[in-house]
Amino acid sequence: MDRKAVASGSFYPSDPEELRDYVRELFISKRGAGELPDPDGFKKNVGIIVPHAGYMYSGATATHAYFAASEFGKPDIVVIIGPNHTGYGKPISVWPMGEWKTPLGSVAIDSSMANALVESFPASALDYDAHLFEHSIEVQIPFLQFTLGTGFKILPICMMDQRKDTAMKLANALKKLLIGKRFWIVASTDLNHYEDHETTLYKDKLVMDAILNTNTEELYYILDKEKITMCGFGPVSTLLLMEIGTPKILHHSTSGEISDDFDQEVGYLAACVC
Repeated sequence: MDRKAVASGSFYPSDPEELRDYVRELFISKRGAGELPDPDGFKKNVGIIVPHAGYMYSGATATHAYFAASEFGKPDIVVIIGPNHTGYGKPISVWPMGEWKTPLGSVAIDSSMANALVESFPASALDYDAHLFEHSIEVQIPFLQFTLGTGFKILPICMMDQRKDTAMKLANALKKLLIGKRFWIVASTDLNHYEDHETTLYKDKLVMDAILNTNTEELYYILDKEKITMCGFGPVSTLLLMEIGTPKILHHSTSGEISDDFDQEVGYLAACVC
């Protein structure tokens, strides 16, 4: 089964040329990475943390992570882990087979990896429902297509169950399955939601400090203690627990910088674990 784009035309442009030009402008803009990605060969496996709002709001921030990852070369497989916003589907949903389509073309699913993951991690399941209307993974695909071109496969994982124990088990399963492979891990998340500017900066800094410390215990603690509404803490924790490298904060922004609404902001982060 192939997945059709559902965020096209709302989160990002639906016309292929317009989308490609828009992503290009995001990369070279003052708020973006400032230059275009040009991956060459393959140096090492990396992970990135990227936002998933509409490109107008968080796309420039996302380019910092994709450019940083591109400096380490082109992977064969990209594991994209996003939170479940819809409530549909299984607690840990793995898209089984086929292709994901965007205006920039199609990307194949690594079906052998999908099957191997659910066999090794019983809490996960092959499932379409969680992904059909979910945007957190889809919005990463055009960035990957622009950055990498063709010749890579994806493994989309949608996390409704974001508990610490689940993130640890998923991380361990992925570490074993990816031995010997050339891969990127993409953890999709926005940071704190719909509070004033000062609160947003304060809460987002707590999250970024925990990420820099590679401390998932601290992350879960501050999310609960400070009532931080970061939506993809499970994907981020999974990435950190895979111990790929050292976290680096690349860029932080807020929706208020675009909308001028500093009373109901959302925070966005680009980070590289490399």
